[in-house]
Amino acid sequence: MRRRILPRILAAGILVLALAGCVRFQADLTLTPENTVDGRIIVAVLMTEDTAEARASALTAAAQVEAGLLGTLRSAAGVTVRDYEEDDYLGASIEFAGVPLDAFSGEEPESLAFSRDGDGYLFSGVLDFGDEAEASEEDAADEPDGNLRVSVTFPGAVTSHNGDLAGTTVTWTTTLEQRVEMSARGLATPSGPPVLFLALIIGGGILLAAAVVVVLVLVRRSRAATLTPPSTPTQPSPPAPSAAAPEVP
Repeated sequence: MRRRILPRILAAGILVLALAGCVRFQADLTLTPENTVDGRIIVAVLMTEDTAEARASALTAAAQVEAGLLGTLRSAAGVTVRDYEEDDYLGASIEFAGVPLDAFSGEEPESLAFSRDGDGYLFSGVLDFGDEAEASEEDAADEPDGNLRVSVTFPGAVTSHNGDLAGTTVTWTTTLEQRVEMSARGLATPSGPPVLFLALIIGGGILLAAAVVVVLVLVRRSRAATLTPPSTPTQPSPPAPSAAAPEVP
């Protein structure tokens, strides 16, 4: 039988508001070559009304979702937790930098999880916020785009995934009535440029430097020729007058 996060919460009698389709879970996660994770996660639940009871219920439900997917992440070093309230969603904004991979250790098998596998990282997790019955058409129509989303950026090339790939980032999005089982593998170190491409860059730099040197030499020669005044030709001196011969008497 499929495990469900929200049905278990409802069965425990935590919520007094209808939760089908009222969860916001947005995670932007970036892996580093140092076996750590940076990012931000929003976990929030929609309030049906702005009363003390509704706010308390929403916060309790958001905390249950967080515990199921993220475990004790908020208690790890390098994590900052702030209150989140936007678009009538109430919960927490969890920001972190440099947390170890094992900080992601939720209470459920669906929890977001990272592990090192040789020269790469493995990511897995499940997004499943629906009840056993599908969400109504009205709930689906009111659901904001990207309300349920997870993105993971790897340091190097992504070698396998079942999400949407852009560069080294894999993104999964879902709707209230869908279950998404996420998995991806990517290299733990950035991929360097191809050897031929690197050789072309170096060769091009050398040729450019040589061209600059040639241009500078030609410019200097041209300036030197312009600044040197032309030489004035020497006029021949007129011949000296010859002495007159003495007259013979």
